[in-house]
Amino acid sequence: MRNLYVFLMLLVLVGLGATGFHVIEGWNWDDSIYMTLMVLTTVGFGEVHPLTTAGKIYTDVVMVVGIGLMLYLLSLLAEGLVRGVFDPALAQRRKEKRLLNLKNHTVVCGYGQVGEAVCSALAGAGRKVVVIDNDSARLEWASTQGLLTLQGDATDEDVLRRAGIEHAQALVTVIGSDPANLYVVLSAKGLFPDLRVIVRASDESAARKMRRAGAEEVVNPYQLSGNRIAGMMLAPNLARFLNGGVASEHFTVREVTLPAGYVGRMVSDLGRETGALVVAIWREGQPLKARSQEGLQAGDTLLLAGANHEVEAVEGWERKME
Repeated sequence: MRNLYVFLMLLVLVGLGATGFHVIEGWNWDDSIYMTLMVLTTVGFGEVHPLTTAGKIYTDVVMVVGIGLMLYLLSLLAEGLVRGVFDPALAQRRKEKRLLNLKNHTVVCGYGQVGEAVCSALAGAGRKVVVIDNDSARLEWASTQGLLTLQGDATDEDVLRRAGIEHAQALVTVIGSDPANLYVVLSAKGLFPDLRVIVRASDESAARKMRRAGAEEVVNPYQLSGNRIAGMMLAPNLARFLNGGVASEHFTVREVTLPAGYVGRMVSDLGRETGALVVAIWREGQPLKARSQEGLQAGDTLLLAGANHEVEAVEGWERKME
């Protein structure tokens, strides 16, 4: 804001100088502004037109007073620009203001190995992510990955607010400590009970406490790793596919929120118009078999299978109809 005021003062200074030449010498505005800028910037190309005695006296005043003011205002403007680039406190305030303006993002607490994997997957899916961690080195690495970061204790409600939790879509806490994760769940749910919270737990005892605290999903990375290894032994192709190890434009499975334009229509309509196969429907937290004559309702989540362009056709259906 200060830079704006300084810039306006520079315009006022030039305007006053040009007005003097316009009134005293009777020059047009182009010549008056040109002469004023030459005097104030000390370029010294020469007079636009011969000056009268009054004009010379006025030019002397502009030189003595105006040049000093011009240099002072330019120094203030340069100082403000440099501070805007290099002042850490100002940069931090800008970043936190940006965080508060975010909507439908995911707050990830903890940027260790698990947190980095979560953020990478979310960013790859085009989701906005804010990382909270106490470790500045971890946050610096997260910033190089294009993620928004906030240094602080995620168990602190004020830090969660600064991360824009009020408008977040979900919160994921994967700190390497069960007590810390539990405190994050309690803090987040205390602020916004309807916020979806996914948490890491190292054992079933901790998982039970986190569910009682309000976490919608509790994940044990050790158990998941064991299940994945067993799955690779029992059904290797299916395991690779479900864990994202297979990428193909010919076939993909994706979870999609039902577009508003399909509310009230049937499963067969969606398949016929996009080519995507509706494998299942999640409605009010319960999975349903996707029968062809099943009516689609607002709030449904669809598990779709098909070629990439067929699944993307469902996601982009509303944009096509606009």
